[in-house]
Amino acid sequence: MAPVPVWDSASRDAALAAGTTVMDAFARPVKLDERQWWEALEPLLTPRAQPDYATVDPRNVPVTKLTGKAELVEEGSAYVARVKVSTNAGAYVVVLSRRDAAAPWLADDLVPPGRQR
Repeated sequence: MAPVPVWDSASRDAALAAGTTVMDAFARPVKLDERQWWEALEPLLTPRAQPDYATVDPRNVPVTKLTGKAELVEEGSAYVARVKVSTNAGAYVVVLSRRDAAAPWLADDLVPPGRQR
């Protein structure tokens, strides 16, 4: 049986790190070609999110760098976290989920500034 996650400092730190890592991979379109960009981003996404982002042209991504520390903005469930990450295109909210306590946090969505989810 898979371990049940709880909100503790390790979970919070892991969610913040995952949100930062996802946005860092997403924000590198000017440094990488499309294949390299996708190879860096794909393993950080849930299987549900991968098809949505597979069709993104990284040249259209407005983010090129992170500008501040990540902040946990919601932790209602130990399976889902929302992490706000400041970028040069405004603050994105990375919606993360995990299957259980042993599974990594993966991104379900990257919500740009001005879009609610």
